[in-house]
Amino acid sequence: MWQPLLANLAVVAIAIVAWCSMGHVVVRQGAKSERLLFGGILAAGTVGSMVLSYEAAPGVFYDLRGPLLAVAGFFGGPIAALITTTASGAFRISMGGAVLSGMIGIGLCTAVGLVGYSMRRSRRIEVRDLLGLAIAVSVTSLLIVVFVPAEARATVLPMIWVPVVIAFVGTLTLGFVLLQEARTRELTLAYQLYRSMADVLPDCLNVKDVDGRFLAANPATAKLMGASTAQELVGRTDFDFYEPDLAVRFREDEAAVLSKGYHATIEQTYRRTDGSVGWLSTMKALIKDDAGQVLGIITHNRDITAAKLLQNKLETTKAELDQALENMSDGLAMYDRQGFFLFCNRRYQELFPRTAHLRVPGANFADIIRASIHFGEEKLLGGQDVEAHVVAKLAGLREDGDRLVELSDGRWLSSRTKVVADGRTLMVVSDITERRTFEKDLEHQALHDSLTGLPNRAFFNRELKRLMDQSRSTDSELVVMILDLDRFKEVNDTLGHAAGDALLVEVSRRLERAVRRGDFVARLGGDEFAILMPCETGGTGDVSLASRIMKALTKPVKIGDVTLLPCGTLGYTVYPKDKSDSDGLMKHADLALYQAKSRRRGTWKSYDPNCVPAAPAAIKA
Repeated sequence: MWQPLLANLAVVAIAIVAWCSMGHVVVRQGAKSERLLFGGILAAGTVGSMVLSYEAAPGVFYDLRGPLLAVAGFFGGPIAALITTTASGAFRISMGGAVLSGMIGIGLCTAVGLVGYSMRRSRRIEVRDLLGLAIAVSVTSLLIVVFVPAEARATVLPMIWVPVVIAFVGTLTLGFVLLQEARTRELTLAYQLYRSMADVLPDCLNVKDVDGRFLAANPATAKLMGASTAQELVGRTDFDFYEPDLAVRFREDEAAVLSKGYHATIEQTYRRTDGSVGWLSTMKALIKDDAGQVLGIITHNRDITAAKLLQNKLETTKAELDQALENMSDGLAMYDRQGFFLFCNRRYQELFPRTAHLRVPGANFADIIRASIHFGEEKLLGGQDVEAHVVAKLAGLREDGDRLVELSDGRWLSSRTKVVADGRTLMVVSDITERRTFEKDLEHQALHDSLTGLPNRAFFNRELKRLMDQSRSTDSELVVMILDLDRFKEVNDTLGHAAGDALLVEVSRRLERAVRRGDFVARLGGDEFAILMPCETGGTGDVSLASRIMKALTKPVKIGDVTLLPCGTLGYTVYPKDKSDSDGLMKHADLALYQAKSRRRGTWKSYDPNCVPAAPAAIKA
């Protein structure tokens, strides 16, 4: 009995060896081809086992077909089970004898294998799965006795333990061998995958022993170190490829990792094959066995030279930009779309000394403006309250444009806003006080008389039109006066132009003191002056003003050693009573002046359209 069973074991071993030898060939062709080959080899093993079976009773055979059938279904699934079941079933029929019990045993063992295959699905096979399979096949061997013919049952029963033990041991042994072979194949495939990954990895990857000798490396490491192949590095150290001082530094880094017992990421410089200096980002980690013993170090190097150069350039550029911002003559600030402060340069804070401590990242623009008004730093826009002013400033912050800001200390700032990406606003603030003063000086010179400082004819004409519009809109009157100094030419001819200029200046000051707040005095040229007086309709302001002017004008003036008694003649017209445009009003006032002169110098008179004076030339003479 034992000799055929040992022969069965040999057949099973041959089948396993055949699968281990040929299985890896078809693995690359896909799972279906793999299962076909697996089923074919086990089918051959099943038939071979049945050929060398032991006949325990007439027509009853003991062999290892059960374990082979169950393992075929358990490992190979339906495809392998179908092949082995078909081959073994056909051969069992050809053997004759107790065919029914033999076919039932083939079917039960195949079913046990397929049930186990279905239960484990795609998860990895564990040892407990093999134990369960072996027990199930053993139980199946017991059940088959029920279907053995009655005349052979008495012979088989005393030896029933034999097929049970054979089924259990055979299934377990066969399963363990196949499981080990599958694990070996997985490890081989994993190694090939990792090897391929390491070979195509652009970063350097290598393994060294505790003494710094290379155990494995990828092509990128060989290229970095100037070796022709990765295999050339094996057994050698950094001292074989780098200058001694650099190799010593690399070895010190490895020694630090070995002594500390944990991985480290560091930046290292190295010299390239062309002589230039490069940068590496290096990760070093320990390799240990199952007992925790350190076997070596795995090193991953990434060339970060380009990134390092870019970083250095960015840092340099940032430093230069920071220096430029800090030394700008203009203030620079940025706010986000909600009006919160993002950053500013030093000059921006210097321009607002009373609220500089508030102009910091995170502050709100509206709060800064409120504080600026509260501390008396920024002036309110004309006629606005604080909140209306803040709303107007916020609106300006959210749109491009140039705006003027007048500060309480007399300074003028130009604020230029530009809305950039993500709704943020860039603000450039310049101190334009000097420019503003210069512009105002130019404007003053263009609109004022250089000798007396009074508004000139151009300013007077502009103001006349404005006050006429105001008079129409408010239903009030506007008095337009023209004053000529009498015998002024005699002062110039006898005392000189300096005395004449001094007299003009004194007259100008007297006129300014004589008029009310809101009245307008101008020098039209030579010894001719003009006054604009807004007043209520039907009032007597024109008479009282003319009286005050004439009274102030006739007071003595001492110029050098000479005392003069100035005198003048005044004519005026009232708008809108004397209906006309601005040029017509000036003609009316001029006619009123000549009407007064034709009567007597040193007097004043209102415009009378019915009074015709003497010729102006004769009056002047």
